[in-house]
Amino acid sequence: MKKYDAVIIGGGPSGHSCAVRIAELGGKVAVIERDYIGGICTNWGCTPSKAMIESAKVANEVKNSRHYGVLVDNYTIDFSAISKRREMVVKETREFITDLLEHHNVDIFQGEALVQSPSEVTVRFGKFNYDNGLMNYTGEEETIHADNIVLATGSKPLIPGFIDENDPTIVSSHRLITIEKMPETLTIVGGGVIGIEFATIFSNLGSKVTVVELLPRVLSMMDPEISSEITKIMDDNGVRILTNHRVTELKDGVLKAVNQESQETVEIRSGMNLIAIGRTAVLQEDLYNELGISYTRKGVDVDNTMQTSIPGIWAIGDATGKSILAHCGIQQGVICGENIMAGNKKPRLMDYDVIPAIVYSLPEIFSIGLVPEDLTTVKIVKVPFAVNLRANIEEHNEGFVKLWIRDNKLVAAQGIGFMVSEIQQELANMIALETEIEDITKIVHAHPTYSEIIRSALEYAEGKAVDFYI
Repeated sequence: MKKYDAVIIGGGPSGHSCAVRIAELGGKVAVIERDYIGGICTNWGCTPSKAMIESAKVANEVKNSRHYGVLVDNYTIDFSAISKRREMVVKETREFITDLLEHHNVDIFQGEALVQSPSEVTVRFGKFNYDNGLMNYTGEEETIHADNIVLATGSKPLIPGFIDENDPTIVSSHRLITIEKMPETLTIVGGGVIGIEFATIFSNLGSKVTVVELLPRVLSMMDPEISSEITKIMDDNGVRILTNHRVTELKDGVLKAVNQESQETVEIRSGMNLIAIGRTAVLQEDLYNELGISYTRKGVDVDNTMQTSIPGIWAIGDATGKSILAHCGIQQGVICGENIMAGNKKPRLMDYDVIPAIVYSLPEIFSIGLVPEDLTTVKIVKVPFAVNLRANIEEHNEGFVKLWIRDNKLVAAQGIGFMVSEIQQELANMIALETEIEDITKIVHAHPTYSEIIRSALEYAEGKAVDFYI
């Protein structure tokens, strides 16, 4: 029987990050993956969606190229080429992760993991078939020993009970991210991160898009001004957004939704309907009950070391229900790996207070930190990109950065604007390190850059902005 310091069930971001960290620390580790290495993020989530968003971004730039004196007439969208590029990016990313694991001598088992005990796992070799939802087994099995077992089993799209998943017009994000023919019309149920990102992709590539949201505004977890701004921008781009509408029926391409204020029913017919109301942890309830692992419908219960209620069994990533963000899962995986190999050293704890959230819309959106409920001693600063020289030069001056400051320290930040995902980290570091604002405003920021808006906003909070006024 093969013996390992750890066997990790799931090869997504949290799983393969955990495996590499254990290997770096001298441990012998195996990863069991029933599908493609890379998990949801690489194969059906972050990687393919961002590849398509890049195509949408280029299409948007071409559409607006006349503003820059570049005349592009009669351009067309080749969705087949977009799909091929998307698949190439996914394949290359998957191969990179596989190579990384092999470089660190991580054993990869392709098949389904059956946990026999806290120290033994049986691998039923095979591959998952998404066409029929079944495993294609080879008939071979192998049982391996592990001092530690890590559950990194991921999540799946949440589908309401009244939805018939066999309806060919209804898709989840998994299926929509793999299509090769662009839908002329697309209705998206859900105005959260997934819904807004897909609305961005397909509206900019030429589909007629409608978003139906149950709550009074899209991106309800963000500041209301963020929701309002992205709603206006998407509306200007031809996206129809129906908030405060409850979907009552979706069948044969026809969606019925009730306006919760007027009680009027609207009917929308689309060639394709995306269900994007969230994701839920993949739970192995029979296994958890048998082993005595504590869990809820949200996910596996873990402490801040990433250990479950059973010593030697750990859980990371989407399976914990803590977050479905890949970067959170990666951090959980690294911390879990270090704690597995820590021996008698003090364990490292996971901190969820400062985890950036990004929406890859056009323009992008970010959120960091917790907006205080009590704003009595909080200073709120909002600075538009219209005061940023680089944004004006490039005509990407939509949006703003908004800061919440207490005792001269940043406690939360949100923003919407061109490529804000690439400038938000400075704010995240400030919150995490509890940095004084003046320690940042003393530092020279390059001019002209988009990131300069951070210095501008912080100086404005101090009452000493010299390059703009509001």
